Amino acid sequence: MSKVLVIGSLNVDLVTHVPHLPKAGETISSEKFQTNFGGKGANQAVALARLGADTTMIGKVGNDDYGQSLLNNLKQSGVNTSSILEDDGPTGMAFINVSADGENNIVLVSGANHKLQTSDINQNRVLIEQSDIIIMQLEIPLEVVEYVLELAFELHKKVILNPAPAQKLTKAMLEKVHTLIPNETELQILTGMPVSNEAEILSAGYYLKTLGIERLVITAGEKGAYVINDEGEFHVPAFKVNVVDTTAAGDSFIAAFIVAETKGLSDEEAAQFANKVSSIVITREGAQSSIPTLEEV
Repeated sequence: MSKVLVIGSLNVDLVTHVPHLPKAGETISSEKFQTNFGGKGANQAVALARLGADTTMIGKVGNDDYGQSLLNNLKQSGVNTSSILEDDGPTGMAFINVSADGENNIVLVSGANHKLQTSDINQNRVLIEQSDIIIMQLEIPLEVVEYVLELAFELHKKVILNPAPAQKLTKAMLEKVHTLIPNETELQILTGMPVSNEAEILSAGYYLKTLGIERLVITAGEKGAYVINDEGEFHVPAFKVNVVDTTAAGDSFIAAFIVAETKGLSDEEAAQFANKVSSIVITREGAQSSIPTLEEV
């Protein structure tokens, strides 16, 4: 079985459901409150493990009850958490207000996620050496992402990068990425190019490929996914379902695509499987709580 290493963020989401988003100075009552486990890194690790991958995670939590709850949830999902470190400060948090008409606002506290350092990576270098695939996002310090890319490139390891939250990345970084998995917004920010239709999405994707990326998988919500590889490009339509909550859909897609690839499926088959997994996720509430097991898929 292929060994997958996730290096990324762990958050606790505190979600209040409100009739409308509060204005400055306004106090309103919440109809419903939820504590959800999130963070793009942790979401992807949970999805990988639930879908059957041998998954280890490197990240940082605070020395608070939230950190312990996150670790327990990861362990219950089958993730190896022995390399998740503890910081003296708070765990990463997201305070989310969701209105009755679906609008939201979010206050993000990066907490321990932004205390992850290159020295923490050196401490766990053996995990990178032992892994077949390394997955990262951009909710940890960029210098850590850059350092891992350098190290993985030297060790001839395959890196999958989910460039979220989106920011400009250098060619020196991108050319060390094997597979880049952005959504449409992230694609637009990375390239500065329009992405309002299929032709524009593919054009922006091909531009990124010229920077040295071997494969692009672009997620486009209800439009499905677009894959650009050395053979060309193709589109995989999304499944039509009743959408309840899109949280963690992209993270689950990424995990499912990688799991399918480790089982020897083609890029097209992997994208179809990933679409199926994310279509299940969006019919359920929450982040990690919405991610299915392989048996459910």
